[in-house]
Amino acid sequence: MKRLAPAFVSALAVASVAGAARAEDFTYAPPGELVPGSGDGRVDNNVYAPAMRFPIEAAPAFANSQVWGVGGSQGPGGSQCDVANFSYPWHDNYCETRSWDMPLCPSGTGHQGQDIRAATCDKDVHWVVAAEAGTVTNVGSYSVYITAPDGTRYDYLHMGSVQVAVGDDVAKGEHIGKVSNEFGGTPTSVHLHFNLRQDVASVGNVYVPPYLSLVTSYQALIGPPVEPAQGSLDAASCETLGGWAASPSDPETAIEALLYFDGERGDGASIGHPVLADYAREACGAAGACNNGFVIGPPLALFDGLEHTVRAYASDGTQNAPELGASPQPLQCSFTMPSGVRRKVADADAANAWHFSSFWDEIGVSTGILGSIAEGPALDARPRVVRSTAADSKLWLVDRGVRRVAADVRTARAWDMAALTAEELTDAELAAIPEGLPLRPRPVVLRGPDGGLWLVDDASVEVASPGPDPADPAGADDANADVEASCSCNAPGSQPSSRGLLFAALAAIPAVLRRRRRSS
Repeated sequence: MKRLAPAFVSALAVASVAGAARAEDFTYAPPGELVPGSGDGRVDNNVYAPAMRFPIEAAPAFANSQVWGVGGSQGPGGSQCDVANFSYPWHDNYCETRSWDMPLCPSGTGHQGQDIRAATCDKDVHWVVAAEAGTVTNVGSYSVYITAPDGTRYDYLHMGSVQVAVGDDVAKGEHIGKVSNEFGGTPTSVHLHFNLRQDVASVGNVYVPPYLSLVTSYQALIGPPVEPAQGSLDAASCETLGGWAASPSDPETAIEALLYFDGERGDGASIGHPVLADYAREACGAAGACNNGFVIGPPLALFDGLEHTVRAYASDGTQNAPELGASPQPLQCSFTMPSGVRRKVADADAANAWHFSSFWDEIGVSTGILGSIAEGPALDARPRVVRSTAADSKLWLVDRGVRRVAADVRTARAWDMAALTAEELTDAELAAIPEGLPLRPRPVVLRGPDGGLWLVDDASVEVASPGPDPADPAGADDANADVEASCSCNAPGSQPSSRGLLFAALAAIPAVLRRRRRSS
């Protein structure tokens, strides 16, 4: 036998229905710690069968008391199928109060083994398997004994659908029956009672504690514990929400940061907005995760001059999504109109085709503000996203016969452009489409009082810009200077700041990454 240091994780993984606790959330109480009032346990850190296989075929499973558990004769009232019986942590019940002669128990009498519930309380559903190869030496009315070559006897009680007979040789992991409630004609609760019997020096052939042998074999069954994802919310400003999120066990695979605004994950009311954390961080420092950054422009729906709260969580695809370090953070922003013209979005179908989000991309404005902005050509009802067949080619958005490049992956994600779904063109076909100005780093969509939508865009996109005229460095944007200086574009009741964020400056900051579209 080997020694196992005491282990205890106090967190309880509570299941919502029987069998809902996940195997990977496994926790267990120390050996010898019984339900209060159920007897004196044996504190024993020996693993008496270190190489055995867990005796129930599939996880999850739950080791705990049948008699002192919910629905048991000495436990709280209720059903044996109560969620409390199908939740972690495990609890030892070797030496629990019984009248059996037990030399290793502190009282000299007690429960001979360990009770284990399968994933659900359904009988004759979950397979019991041989914990070790051996020979079947007894089949009783509710018991099967299998003796291994080293003399250890493995006892399985209360099974149904028994598959073996006396004299059979069985292999480790072979089906021998199903978890049930057989008890010599009188049903018990649905569970497997499991014993280990061995020769113990100076004591004799006795029942030994099976608890830590079950712990180690269960850990082998479910695999090593998954270290929770981690990260930090490093920035929460009117320019950028950013930080990092990574899975310590698999940092090469990008996971998501989940952003919540004015609410917490799991509160039943807030919506999480996923942001893919695959951005290369220039200064990752000692924390590492240099390729696990995320950056996103704040949602325009929150540019109302009021204070909001940003929370961020790391999501690796499991239910365990811990909140990032430095979360939550406050966010208070006011909106200032960017320069340009307004381009009509035909209808809701067109807004969906362009993947405009009412939460991230839209800002409500008055009729007067809309009227003060020059109107440009309407958007096509549906844009084309194209790319060259060349490897690692850039993505282009084609609108009104002009192709406009997404300058980097951040801009492409801001406009919800994906290489996998882009239309592939030959270099000649791509060159045949006139090139226009690059896309702006993120879409800014104005929503009028009637619900109509307008994209703020460059006044002319049909010819690539040669750059500013040295004789006129301000350029055509001066035509909108009066709009920028006088715009009051916030939601009703908010107080815009005269020094609100200038979206023209967004070209110098990281833009929106991946997020849930059409969320509001």
